[in-house]
Amino acid sequence: MQHLSACPVCKSQTFTSFIKSKAQMHPSDEVFNFDQCSTCALVFLNPRVSESELKEYYTDYYLPYRGPKAWGKYEKMVLKSQEKLDTRRATMVNKFHKLSTEHIILDVGCGNPTFLEQTVALYGCKGNGIDFSNNGWKDEAARFANLKLQVGEVSDLELSHSPDVITMWHYLEHDYEPVANLKILRKLAKDSTTLIFEVPNFQSESREKYKEHWAGWHTPRHTSLFSAEAIHKLLNQSGWEVTKILTYGTLDPYVLYWMSAMEQKGIAWDKNMEEEFFSYVTGMIPFTFKKWQQKSRSLGIMTVVATPISL
Repeated sequence: MQHLSACPVCKSQTFTSFIKSKAQMHPSDEVFNFDQCSTCALVFLNPRVSESELKEYYTDYYLPYRGPKAWGKYEKMVLKSQEKLDTRRATMVNKFHKLSTEHIILDVGCGNPTFLEQTVALYGCKGNGIDFSNNGWKDEAARFANLKLQVGEVSDLELSHSPDVITMWHYLEHDYEPVANLKILRKLAKDSTTLIFEVPNFQSESREKYKEHWAGWHTPRHTSLFSAEAIHKLLNQSGWEVTKILTYGTLDPYVLYWMSAMEQKGIAWDKNMEEEFFSYVTGMIPFTFKKWQQKSRSLGIMTVVATPISL
């Protein structure tokens, strides 16, 4: 375990324990501590699992890695849902930075690069992605042949041209060195590059409702939980300037509520999820009214748009 003596963002040594949470999507009963910085309000895992041991928490219990197949006979419906999510993300990117065949988009933490695939198909831009593992695309090399995909960390990035857009979809909360990596991305960017990322929102209703069971902790895979205040300080230190913070994202906030409720219930995440599908779908109906309000109050997700500070 790595014990931090200073806040990962502002380096303040003044922080206190905020909450303790059990390992999520994992069979162990380990309990982890999250501290909150008194200076920048960042909430961070402390101590945290060493990066070399983190793979122990990406097992068959980890639903995102299991993907649509985890839902058995409902696999095709889940795949369709992923396609809609990719389209929402591509559309959001184009809203904040009009894309064309001349543009390059870099997706950090691309995983299964269906978002890049969809964005390239819709707008004709060039797609680059990086992830610490090629598990998301190694079995479909032909499908993703038109994308430039790299295995490695941000510090390993190799680009022939500066990206016009950099995206991170639920990557930054996993990052062990957010300031350092955002500085690297700033050096790779043009002055006209747009940075767009989505993260769980610490200042949200779902976190307040589910407390230690909140899926946003994603214990111990998430190392940092951000508020708007922490985001501003993080980006300013890293060479970026916030242009917009949205109280919602492309990910349906219902997903976060449902996962939190399942953590509270204590389900076995490695099981066939077919038996949970009906309650998952029916739960969406009463949630619809709440979702209409997400532009005025955060239900659990936050989207950040930023531009580079001139070097």
